[in-house]
Amino acid sequence: MEEQERREQEKPYQYWLMNIKGLGKKRKRKLLREFGSAEEIYRASEGVLRAAADGAAEKIFAAKKVWNILEEYEMLCRQKIKFTCWGDKDYPKRLEGIPDAPFCLYYWGSLPSDEKPAVALIGARACSGYGAYAAGEFGSKLAQMGIQIISGLAMGIDGISQEAALAAGGESFGVLGCGVDICYPKSNRAIYERCKIQGGILSEYPPGTKPAASLFPPRNRIISGLSDVVIVVEAREKSGTLITVDMALEQGREVFAVPGRITDSLSRGCNQLFRQGAGVAVSPVDILEALYGIEGYNNIEETGMKNPKSESGKKKVSKLCMLSPQEKQVYQYLEVLPKTAEELWKQMGRVLTIQEVMSILVELCIKGFAGQTAEGYCQKVLAT
Repeated sequence: MEEQERREQEKPYQYWLMNIKGLGKKRKRKLLREFGSAEEIYRASEGVLRAAADGAAEKIFAAKKVWNILEEYEMLCRQKIKFTCWGDKDYPKRLEGIPDAPFCLYYWGSLPSDEKPAVALIGARACSGYGAYAAGEFGSKLAQMGIQIISGLAMGIDGISQEAALAAGGESFGVLGCGVDICYPKSNRAIYERCKIQGGILSEYPPGTKPAASLFPPRNRIISGLSDVVIVVEAREKSGTLITVDMALEQGREVFAVPGRITDSLSRGCNQLFRQGAGVAVSPVDILEALYGIEGYNNIEETGMKNPKSESGKKKVSKLCMLSPQEKQVYQYLEVLPKTAEELWKQMGRVLTIQEVMSILVELCIKGFAGQTAEGYCQKVLAT
């Protein structure tokens, strides 16, 4: 209990230390090693600070003058924003060993558990229908197996995979390139709010920090750093996604990519990764085998590893049971790549009339099993 009280007493001083402008992460860590705590740094005499902090002493003195420690910390607490610092017991273990580890993390909800496997799902913002399908498939299936899904809450692959994980009852964590109190992009507000309940929203930037292009590449090292495996679902040949991959490799993380058509520009980044030795992620099984090994995966299959958030581990009933026999018949001929009703009718061997196929497609769209493109084509929507 005394240890817990000591840590809580230290928090306002840690918050002050985090927000000293012009004082880098390395210098902060050095000072913490020398003084033992942020409070000791704050209370150190001018002479002691000058001897230990060299040129940084003036920055510390200036911060002491303008910062009301208890008042500022109370304002943070009123927002229900928590934070952890490098060296704290609750600081994620996966991040401790990465190059340029964040000095602190602000978060809403919770932090990823060190005890559970975690996978980063990243990719193109302007993804294709195929990419959206793959992101949903991997996000949903891996979350159902109790795997934490990490991503950047961005448009496209990031948000789709996180939304699928949350819908499956899993845990997802959004790492932001702005303060945790700012939802960016605004269109992902529903995912942002749900992550607070079924995971967390985190950032190394103080609350109130607005999104800026320069802040996103550094946050990507946290996405990969919090993960055991990184999966790329669609990426152009030159993209921010591949920057995250470089960071993941530097951190010693295993990288997988989802294959796509060689004619698609969104598949060129993934094809480039294959040439560099990335693993091929054809299905979530490939990732489970990478995390647990083939023998471990077989054990999971036999024992039926359950999602910790599911209802007492009850087996999920497929939504396909909602469909009539004829609807199932049409659904099985649908693919992620769009088709016309006439193409489906011919592939089915004309066992139904073209009018019946069109009518069933309308029903499948209403029930959420099919989607319609602007050109009037129909494509399969993920059903679990």
